[in-house]
Amino acid sequence: MEDPLNLTIQVIQALAVLVLGVGMIMLARALRRIKRSLDRVDDALDSIGRDARPVLDRARAVGENLNFIVMSVRKEVGHASETISRANERLEAALEVAEERVQELGALIEVVQGEVEDTLLTATSALRGIRTGAKLLRRRGRNDDEELQVEDQEE
Repeated sequence: MEDPLNLTIQVIQALAVLVLGVGMIMLARALRRIKRSLDRVDDALDSIGRDARPVLDRARAVGENLNFIVMSVRKEVGHASETISRANERLEAALEVAEERVQELGALIEVVQGEVEDTLLTATSALRGIRTGAKLLRRRGRNDDEELQVEDQEE
């Protein structure tokens, strides 16, 4: 008879081979299922890629249009900004000229006012002189009349 130890080793080896065989079969089945799942995922990604292509193309076209619009708006804003800057510069220059003219006009008004005041004072003085002269002449005329009357009475 055989040695019980050898027999035990052979049984254990047979069981190990059996367990390994069953494990390999289960591993093969699991790998087959995983491969099917990966194939389905790959098909789904292909389908999504085909379906997404037009969307991505449209999104790219929209992006390009937006880029064009942004560039156009930037350009127009730049032109408007330049126009506003030029108008602002012209307005500032016009305001400076207007301010100078107002100052010149103010100086002219001061000169004219001084001349008018001097003329009025001269005219007033002349009128006073005329009045005073007229009063004196009237007084003298009265005195002359009175002297004539006194002479007439004496005669």
